[in-house]
Amino acid sequence: MIKVIISDLAGVFLNEGVGELAEYLKNEFGIPEEIMREKFKKNYIEYASRRTNAEGFWKTFLEDVNVKEDWQKMRDFFLNIYEINEKVSNFFEEAKAKGIKLILLSNQIEDWWEYLNNKFKIESYFDEIIVSHLTNTYKPNPDIYEIAIEVSGVKPEECLFIDDLERNLGPAEKIGIKTLLFENAEKLGNDLRELKII
Repeated sequence: MIKVIISDLAGVFLNEGVGELAEYLKNEFGIPEEIMREKFKKNYIEYASRRTNAEGFWKTFLEDVNVKEDWQKMRDFFLNIYEINEKVSNFFEEAKAKGIKLILLSNQIEDWWEYLNNKFKIESYFDEIIVSHLTNTYKPNPDIYEIAIEVSGVKPEECLFIDDLERNLGPAEKIGIKTLLFENAEKLGNDLRELKII
């Protein structure tokens, strides 16, 4: 029986901002999506590990994809892509009303998290928040899933982890957590009903 939902943020509870940024750069500047994602990921790792700051991240990323744009303008555009996935939010509210505990488990840069949390009051939707910049570990490192289990207060098999990236599901499954790959809100709703969570 599932007692806890552990959810990713971007791509599940919020829309998938990196994908929408990739589409924008492709349409406006002709940058192939695979190139954009490769350069974004490379620079994100530097940023997440605190080897660079916001200015360094965006300037290097824009240089890597050969886009001559003000870094602050691009940062603001990116952060304002995000919106709450209302259907997912409603599903989680239904689950919470049935006594399911909600935990957020997200890889987040400190200033991105502060901006998104202030804008959307994300903490108000969840019982517990686990974000990578506060734990000094990130998905898919097994340590962050162990933190989630500890915070959940239940057995791994009583937790359901939802993420839109398949690579993040494997380590959770290895320690006994049930997992769902998020594809779209409609499928998630069907999956949660099948599990009798909503």
